[in-house]
Amino acid sequence: MTFDPPSPGSSWPRWDRSLTFDRKPLYGVGSLCDTCELGLTLLGWPDGEPARIAARMRERLADLDRLDTALLAEWSPVLGELETGHYRALLLDLPLERVAEPARSWWYRRAAARAEADGDDGDRPDCDRPEDYWPGVAHFQLTAPVPGGRMPFTYGALLPSQPPEALDPAAVARHAAAVAAGERPAAVVLGWIDDRYVEAQHEERWLVGAILDGHHRLAAYAAAGVPARVLLLARVGEGSGADGGLEGLAEVAAVYGCRE
Repeated sequence: MTFDPPSPGSSWPRWDRSLTFDRKPLYGVGSLCDTCELGLTLLGWPDGEPARIAARMRERLADLDRLDTALLAEWSPVLGELETGHYRALLLDLPLERVAEPARSWWYRRAAARAEADGDDGDRPDCDRPEDYWPGVAHFQLTAPVPGGRMPFTYGALLPSQPPEALDPAAVARHAAAVAAGERPAAVVLGWIDDRYVEAQHEERWLVGAILDGHHRLAAYAAAGVPARVLLLARVGEGSGADGGLEGLAEVAAVYGCRE
């Protein structure tokens, strides 16, 4: 994650940020402003770099049921491609759905929920449309907010690093057959926790991720209604935009941590 170059004459030289792969912007992530909404915007697709990186670990992802030191050591060349910082590795079983309609996405539904909490009578302005909150691409999201956390609402969204229309139906079918047979192929996601206090009125937390590898696997899990096995490489600490990162990750792990 890097800060975008400042606009000419701007009084805020470090404001908007972008999630990049191989120094090419993938998603605009917005600012670190605690009272602003979190919103992601597709900027463009990388030149295959995520797939090349994650392919080095693919054999070990076929039926992943635990993390250990040897596994992380084996993946050290892959981990070395990440931005310098502190990370936590979590193995999760996430109940995901694929969403392709802006009105069904948590990006919009959380805004509608806030409006209802504020006593909005439902007559929202024409400019406040689901499309205004849409990140610009079909993605996967948690089927419901994370239960039991300190924040009133913790949402989750995993966004692709390759065009969804490029998915091979035959590959999705192969993974679906493996899942039906009891295997748990894992997807690899680079993510973080982002806390907001929107307009100093609404506390919300996000688990956000960019899929490094496993688009076909996640599509198979979502279609089957089976929780998706996800290896989450989560950035924490300074520069992550996640003041509640460790707390948020602990809450996510308590609910969705792999227990096999």
